[in-house]
Amino acid sequence: MTRRRRRRHAGLAATTALALAVAGCARATQVLPVQIDPDPAPTSAGLAVRGYDSGVRAIAYLMVTELRLPLPGQLTVFVYPTRAEYERGLIRDGGLSATGAVRIARASLGLARHRRLFVNDEALRGSPRRAWLSLVAHELAHLTQYELAGGRRGRSEQWLREGMADWVATRILERLGEAGVNTRQRALRAVAAADTDGREPVDLVVLGHPRGWNARLSAIGTAPTYGLALLLTDELVRRHGFDRLIGYFRAFARADDRFGQFRRAFGESLGEFERGALDRIRQEARRAPPAVECDGFSPPDTGPEVPPSGVVEECDRSAVR
Repeated sequence: MTRRRRRRHAGLAATTALALAVAGCARATQVLPVQIDPDPAPTSAGLAVRGYDSGVRAIAYLMVTELRLPLPGQLTVFVYPTRAEYERGLIRDGGLSATGAVRIARASLGLARHRRLFVNDEALRGSPRRAWLSLVAHELAHLTQYELAGGRRGRSEQWLREGMADWVATRILERLGEAGVNTRQRALRAVAAADTDGREPVDLVVLGHPRGWNARLSAIGTAPTYGLALLLTDELVRRHGFDRLIGYFRAFARADDRFGQFRRAFGESLGEFERGALDRIRQEARRAPPAVECDGFSPPDTGPEVPPSGVVEECDRSAVR
């Protein structure tokens, strides 16, 4: 072998070794089986959050013990290092079709299925601490909806599914000391910005169906759509209590009577609730104070039929490790 060929051979070997080293350092998919144990007494150490595993445990504990929401005794969290792996995982681990996986991976950072939680870690890496905690809490709230309905999605209102998930996530983050900017005020500002002429058309019957929900997201955006869902859910909880909301989702384990379940749970029809609630929310939104510098909506998550949702601040630079 000539000297030139020996140098070329050595260079190729070095390049190959470097590529292998880089590949060896790449993050792998994490599969985290999480056991939910609501029995131990709460301690500050028990609620310490250092990453996805401890974050899921802390949030699940608060949901079960303080909000009385059901979660499976064990769930599995899949944390994918890249969007491509997230997409493949939604097919392999989540049972989605290739078309559905591509659409969801393109639009979302996370997804909840029955007893499974899927996270695109690449999109969240380096994000504020509140962002990934919000994602986990929101998606775990969706898991509780599955548990309440006996493992089924049912025909519950889409706006109420998303509003309840954000409502729960907001309270969990407050409990973890991650309150940040006032979530209600931020939602009011988003709704007011989308309703500048006072004639924003809202039909809760349409918004309660996934297609109608998606259409509104496309028409006016994530912030006002999810903001309105959060405010409507908060209105229901204020008037009827959180236990009624839990009972509403639980009823879908027995029957998919969409409008009947709403009336039985809250003592009024969907139309009756809509007429009073929307007027009150609009009036309050018009009085909302102006936005602050750190105020903003960001999309950390989605459901299997809807684009991304969730609210985070951009000022906190502490990131998931």
